Amino acid sequence: MKKSVIGILLLALAGCAEPPLDCKINANIVDLATDASPIHDPAMIKAMDTYYLYSSSNIGTFYSSKDMRKWQREGEVFNAIPPWLVEEIPVADHIGAPDIAYYNGQYLLFYQSHNPNTCDAATGLTINKTLDPSDPNYEWVDQGLILRSEPFYDGVDIYCGNESATFNAIDAHFFQDSDGKPWMVFGSTIGGIKIVALDPQTLQLADDHEFVTLAQRWLLQDDPIIEAPYIVQRHGYYYLFMSFNHCCLEEKTQYQVRVGRSEKVTGPYYDKSGWPLYLEGGSLLIEKVTDKDGDFVGTGHNNVFAENGQDWLVHHAKKPSEDYKAYLNIRKLDWDENKWPTVCAKN
Repeated sequence: MKKSVIGILLLALAGCAEPPLDCKINANIVDLATDASPIHDPAMIKAMDTYYLYSSSNIGTFYSSKDMRKWQREGEVFNAIPPWLVEEIPVADHIGAPDIAYYNGQYLLFYQSHNPNTCDAATGLTINKTLDPSDPNYEWVDQGLILRSEPFYDGVDIYCGNESATFNAIDAHFFQDSDGKPWMVFGSTIGGIKIVALDPQTLQLADDHEFVTLAQRWLLQDDPIIEAPYIVQRHGYYYLFMSFNHCCLEEKTQYQVRVGRSEKVTGPYYDKSGWPLYLEGGSLLIEKVTDKDGDFVGTGHNNVFAENGQDWLVHHAKKPSEDYKAYLNIRKLDWDENKWPTVCAKN
């Protein structure tokens, strides 16, 4: 059901308060004794008989596994920060929020970097014919800049975008809709989560593109962060996953995954209660976790991996007992009787 305007405003002012999940969370299947840390903002795909995972790092660290449980570090995507990125943002010092996909016979890795603590940011794309480093055809070919957000005013680096819209050019996710049309979902607190059409051949912004806001949060609250969008299509809906709150405040961290759904890829998206995501909505999927490996916080920046009819929630989580070190988490993602995703263990 759709809520009243007054109700929507009350929700926004409340900061989307919601009680903790009252269920046992599906276990993390990752063997933390293997190369499962430090992994932040994980993105996973399977190629042939191997799973590959990409993580935010200085120059794009990636990992491999044969079973999703035991992981080994393979190396780096780049040898150095790409020259175009250094030219755009001289202080760029990382390859962040990688997103891996397969499209038209090649692998796509979208990535970003930014001036720290600002929305002075850029999203790029690199492509490869294979993900196997031992394959003679293995070579990442950088395509350069896809999207740039720049400050609107000199000296004010927290209000950015371009001539068309306000946005932050980070956390890009590549998605194809039911017609095979390519889209890029991206963004964060400044401007909210946006979606924009891509050209099917060049994967640059489509000539007739427009920026559509899918989700955003009320800025005048203690922790207004929204980021890390990821879309999947299931059960006749498009589901938008996103992360709320600051990722890295140690004992104060309340990073968590929330979700909404829509019948159209461009929205509007609503949560379980009928709240629109573009006005603070989002149903809680996962937050603090206690399992066989101990206590974890900062559960966020997810993607969804599907295999043999089973969905998996891939995300990072931080261990307070190890100075908030970030670990890879992979756990079963199921669907309830109302076709909403859940990580609650079945009875």
